[in-house]
Amino acid sequence: MKLVKFFILIALLCAVGLCSVGTATALEEWVHVDIEPYANTKLVKHEWWTKNAGDSTLSRLPIGEVDEFEGPDGKVEFQIIDGAIVLFGTNAAIWPKAVEDIVVGGKAKFIYFFHSTGWEQNGVPSYMFVMNYQDGKKEELEMISGFNSDDWCHDDAELQDDNSVWGWVKKEGGPCGHAGLITTKWENPRPDIRIETIDAISLELGSVPVIPAITLGEASLAVDPAQKLAITWGTLKNPRGF
Repeated sequence: MKLVKFFILIALLCAVGLCSVGTATALEEWVHVDIEPYANTKLVKHEWWTKNAGDSTLSRLPIGEVDEFEGPDGKVEFQIIDGAIVLFGTNAAIWPKAVEDIVVGGKAKFIYFFHSTGWEQNGVPSYMFVMNYQDGKKEELEMISGFNSDDWCHDDAELQDDNSVWGWVKKEGGPCGHAGLITTKWENPRPDIRIETIDAISLELGSVPVIPAITLGEASLAVDPAQKLAITWGTLKNPRGF
């Protein structure tokens, strides 16, 4: 048995050696971007736009779960935490004008943003997402009320963008008695280049953006071959080792 394990280890080491010139990748239908380190408001027992104690429709989200929501071409998975990223708007100036360096660390064909705003600024960009690539280049997605974004209490409003739909609507909760979140699909024009980070940036108008989740679609994240070897080799060892 020891001899068999020895030859398996040699084979694995050879495989890692061949892979060491780059990183292995694993294609995933959905990869949830971890926004928790960047979240600056709570959804439960809080007014997300003021930080004050209170209630809002967003507290009815499936907090602490991964769930499916409506997307422009089918269901989309989002990971919901008790928190969200909120950006500056002139109607709520306590928030940061940018939340930068949201870690992605992988390639993706699509990015799905789960978002809406408190208040709105119709017809002009009021916030944007900036995708920062491994090679130093950037791509931008501008968010425009009435096109691909809207006030969270305007959940019956029609969006002009074919890549944006109301992904979640609930007809209860404060302050409007109803509200929703939009799913916007962004097709990455550079799917073969690693996206290192995303920046969420306010354009300092009336809209106050809230972003509870971001998901990558058809994504591949880097896998460290040495780490993969350690996990694989660990499954070969018996409880006593050699």
